[in-house]
Amino acid sequence: MEVTRVEQRAYIKIAVLRKRNAMECHSELVEALGNNALPYHTVARWIGMFQQGDEQRSRRPVSVRTDLARAVIEQLMDYIKSHGLH
Repeated sequence: MEVTRVEQRAYIKIAVLRKRNAMECHSELVEALGNNALPYHTVARWIGMFQQGDEQRSRRPVSVRTDLARAVIEQLMDYIKSHGLH
């Protein structure tokens, strides 16, 4: 099963809420996705943006981002549970 950049980004956002640092978050992604995980520098950059509250770079309406994020998070959490990665 492929996990997209958008899905990984949603996971990173959740990791920030769970007080994970970049190293922990990247390690979790590598454990789950292997070579398909985002590079460490991307994870670290996104964590920094989420911590600063500067993640709203998209020009999509907030409702679209919220609905998309909710769907992605639900899929990612289902994937994590089904693979025993919790």
